[in-house]
Amino acid sequence: MSEPMADRVPAPPAVWFFGLATLIPFFVASGLFCYGPPAAQSGALISLLAYSTAIVSYFGGVRSGLEIENPSPRWIVLGLSLLFPLAGFGLLLGELRFEPAWQLSGFLLLFLLQWVWDVTDHDGPAWRPRMRTLLTSGAAISLAFALEQALHM
Repeated sequence: MSEPMADRVPAPPAVWFFGLATLIPFFVASGLFCYGPPAAQSGALISLLAYSTAIVSYFGGVRSGLEIENPSPRWIVLGLSLLFPLAGFGLLLGELRFEPAWQLSGFLLLFLLQWVWDVTDHDGPAWRPRMRTLLTSGAAISLAFALEQALHM
């Protein structure tokens, strides 16, 4: 199942640059939530949850965009790819009913489910699964640190 090193197509430099740049808000918000002054924790948590919603929505949009390019888009793929943004929105609004640990756990689960789907059944460029692994790892580590903090609040 692994591809030979000679067959690996590298991601374009611009994709690497902007892909890695998308991780900065995760690290900043998580860092402020975990290690920042108490007055900054609430805003940092909201920022982390809102940014997670935006990125989950983006990944769902990429998946549905790739599917729409097919001559006969599959209903199930379009429907499932659009469930991720709705779930993210629900988790963001969950502040009204759920503890932060549940919200962070939900986002962690959404990112991991999207990642599994993208690396096992991917469309698009050959470098996309590796890039998604890197981006999901960064988001997951940030969310895991925040989750650990939320569990001890």
